[in-house]
Amino acid sequence: MTSRFNYAMVGLFVLVFGAAWLAISLWLTLGDYSTQYTTYRVYIDESVSGLYRDAPVKYRGVDVGKVSEIDLNPDVPDQVQLTLALKSDTPIHEDTLAELSVQGLTGIAFLELKGGTLDSPILTAEEGEEYPVIPSAPSFFARLDTSATELIANFNALANSLARLLNEDGRTSLREILANLNTITAAIARRDDELEQTIVSASRMMESGAEAAEQFKPVLAQVGETAKSVELMADNIAEAGDSLDRYIDSSGSGVQQFSQQTLPEFGSLIMELRQLANTLQNIGEKLEDDPTALLFGNQLQPPGPGE
Repeated sequence: MTSRFNYAMVGLFVLVFGAAWLAISLWLTLGDYSTQYTTYRVYIDESVSGLYRDAPVKYRGVDVGKVSEIDLNPDVPDQVQLTLALKSDTPIHEDTLAELSVQGLTGIAFLELKGGTLDSPILTAEEGEEYPVIPSAPSFFARLDTSATELIANFNALANSLARLLNEDGRTSLREILANLNTITAAIARRDDELEQTIVSASRMMESGAEAAEQFKPVLAQVGETAKSVELMADNIAEAGDSLDRYIDSSGSGVQQFSQQTLPEFGSLIMELRQLANTLQNIGEKLEDDPTALLFGNQLQPPGPGE
């Protein structure tokens, strides 16, 4: 009885496991067929070492498809031609870029899609192309290799420049510069006392300047008060001007009559007074020349010969 029971349990386990495996296989198969894919092409100018068929394609870190084929470009042998199967609902725009990336330190490569703005049109196949072509961008290692090459070239140029600088003439000039620096430092060392006195004098001058600034503060305060007084006086004059304007505006016709009638008469009176003053000045000058004219008047001059 015990043996028959064990065989029954083993048979039941095999049946359950087979049914589960079949269900999982059907689910994966049906799920794969239910998802619609669109085919794209990518051309890469660098090595795709580590990239394998069915490698994932990610868009901003999200799996959106896989690499279905890896071949060489028949038209450009230096290029690698990748055929991608991406989910049809993946937004692939004309400014979307494909970049080869490596996952962690394992060396397993995958394709990363980045970029793509809403304003950019949806990528479509151009004339003569079987599938839409996604532009590629250099990978991190390609950029690092380019930068390292440029850095090495710059180091080589720097080494050549140093070699030209340190030839016989350059070494002679360098020795002369060092000798001149030694002479200058020796001269400075000999004038150590003078430099110390100069520093002390400068310190004293700065202290005197600080004291003068402290003494000058009351003067500045007084100047500030004077400025405030002048400003107040200007405000008073402005108020007086405004009052005068208001008075002129209020008096109106009286001021106009004064300016049109009284002022001209007053001007005529001043002119007559000026004429009177001129007449009195002439009389005074004549009396000063001939005082008898006040009693006898103007004397007639005697007639000349033949008159």
